[in-house]
Amino acid sequence: MSDPIDLLEKRIAALELQILPKEKDVEINKVQPIADLLIQTHTMIATALSCRDAISAILEKLPVINEYLNPMYSETELELEAKRQYVLELYPELKETAVLLTEFDSVRDVTDSKVIARVSDLAEKLETMVHLTLDTYDECKSITKKVLESLQQYSDIIKTIKILFAQLEYNITEIEAILAPKPPSDD
Repeated sequence: MSDPIDLLEKRIAALELQILPKEKDVEINKVQPIADLLIQTHTMIATALSCRDAISAILEKLPVINEYLNPMYSETELELEAKRQYVLELYPELKETAVLLTEFDSVRDVTDSKVIARVSDLAEKLETMVHLTLDTYDECKSITKKVLESLQQYSDIIKTIKILFAQLEYNITEIEAILAPKPPSDD
């Protein structure tokens, strides 16, 4: 016994062959049955409908999203208390900025002087001096390393001389003890 859906598909395919003119150039295998087309159409419609809810929700929220994206939104929607709180939170920073501005204004004569204006002109000389200073620093570092190595060698030589003198003194003491006249013993 055949499945009713298979029977229905076969019947639709037979009707298609009767209704649609047969072309000699087109093969029968290339013609897609209407049942398959209906199934594909149904799948596409179901997919579109399942995404429709999410898209509808986004479209409904679009005016709210546009309000949030409006740069003037925060200024128009903030309540007076929120604005006051915001200003109070910014007060220490604003006060510090005001102090810095007054300090800067007090030294404006110095910053506008010709000497400061020439700083950009003297940048090359400053860079050259920095390179020379770094070269001198590297040279001093190298010389310091050599001096420390020399001092270590000097220390090793002095230590060796001390050991040799200690051995020499010990040997001389032993020789003196051997060469010293022995007191006559009372036997």
